[in-house]
Amino acid sequence: MYTPANLETMPRHRLSTDQRQREIVASVLALARERGPDAITTQAIADRMGVTQGAIFRHFPDKQAIWLAVFVWVRESLGAALAAAIDETASPLARIEQAFLAHVAFIANNPGVPRVLFHELQYPGDSPVRIEVRAMIEAYRQRLSQLFRQAKTAGELPADLDSTLAPVLFIGAVQGLVIQTALAADEAGMVERARRLFPLLLDGYRGPAKSLTGA
Repeated sequence: MYTPANLETMPRHRLSTDQRQREIVASVLALARERGPDAITTQAIADRMGVTQGAIFRHFPDKQAIWLAVFVWVRESLGAALAAAIDETASPLARIEQAFLAHVAFIANNPGVPRVLFHELQYPGDSPVRIEVRAMIEAYRQRLSQLFRQAKTAGELPADLDSTLAPVLFIGAVQGLVIQTALAADEAGMVERARRLFPLLLDGYRGPAKSLTGA
């Protein structure tokens, strides 16, 4: 699968229709890093690519189709990043840490992703794009829930840990890092901060030590 950086450097005359669509997606994510999603018009996308608006609409029927393709790319690419990072021979808890660091690394490499995601989630109602976003988030949450259930079964996390709520804390920690990174303008240090944060996150999952509860 091509990353946005790969796509921006590929010669246009060699691109297939599918690759052209991916180049458009890459341009949207690059623009999202520089400006608010509301300012990403089809003209802005065309200007970024050095083509006409007509060239954009030869590959997508409308702007909604472009946004849908963006989130399909995010779902597929984040899923691939997690699959590549998780070592199935590792313990369930180690896999949770690997997933956390892979998620953060994906955002650090694609900082436009959270901007377009948060932008889309602020609108009420249904549309093909919002349905895709909700499906993406739900599938990701279920994947994380499975990891937490496996860690509980292995005795690495408390048996009474709510495996449906644990992913909420996981995703919330990633979002907190995203906000901190945006404020500090320091994407390069995001993964290292995630490494330091994970032990704190793990303490939250394990709960207070027995010595502190008097048990």
